[in-house]
Amino acid sequence: MKNSIKSLLIAFSSLIGVCPSALANPIIPIKDTHELIDLHAQNDNKTLVSTINSISFSTSNSIAPYFFSDTNTGVQYDLLKAALNTQSIEIKEIIHAPNLRSQRLVKTKKIDCMINTPDNVEGLFYTQSLIEYQNSLFYLSRNNLEIEQIDDLNGLSILGFQNSKQYLGDEFKILEDANPLYSEISNQKSQVVMLFNGYVQVIVLERRIFEYYRHLLRQKLDTSIRVTEAALFDPAERKIACHDQIIANQVNSAITALKQSYRYQEILDLAKQNNYQPQMD
Repeated sequence: MKNSIKSLLIAFSSLIGVCPSALANPIIPIKDTHELIDLHAQNDNKTLVSTINSISFSTSNSIAPYFFSDTNTGVQYDLLKAALNTQSIEIKEIIHAPNLRSQRLVKTKKIDCMINTPDNVEGLFYTQSLIEYQNSLFYLSRNNLEIEQIDDLNGLSILGFQNSKQYLGDEFKILEDANPLYSEISNQKSQVVMLFNGYVQVIVLERRIFEYYRHLLRQKLDTSIRVTEAALFDPAERKIACHDQIIANQVNSAITALKQSYRYQEILDLAKQNNYQPQMD
């Protein structure tokens, strides 16, 4: 009887393609993941990232000494180029345009990333800051103004860069809205000229931009006069934002690599030594 049952089982298993020995063994479930599968997925991601060999950028109109649109040079340009070089990535192009258009080019994916992107633009992926801008107040030391806080600006003639009240905090905006001697101008070179010529008591300008024009104008007016800087505003981070997370991650890694190298400080030191200067105009 036992032999006949065994024969029937063997015959049945042969019909359905099951090995007889498997009938006696439990079925082992297949694992959802495997270390080799995970490793393969990681390698796929690395391969995808490594295929990025050029990135396009947009930014605001030429801001000396950070960008010179006509020559593809400048402090920030050189920092960006040096960072991408660490990842063997080239700058495909840089489009200079007003801020809103620069954002639109990235959001519509016509350009990969925007330099100096305002905070919290929806739909974009941000990197860490490539560089910081330091907006400050500058005045001729001989005037003994002793500016140590925003309230000390009451009653002074002040010339700010265009839209500076929108960037420098509520306290500054409230004070200058109530100051009839406050005005703004888009030409930052003119700000420096008016300060050294004594037409205004105080100018509001980014530190490296001030030093750039001070050096540029040295043969046209006496810019050797001692100037006091009042850095009452927090440094402003200059971040890059991209329409694609993978591209943003790659740019962020490039910035990290640059900041860990000697080249980062070397470029900043060149700016301090006024190496970013065009021919005298």
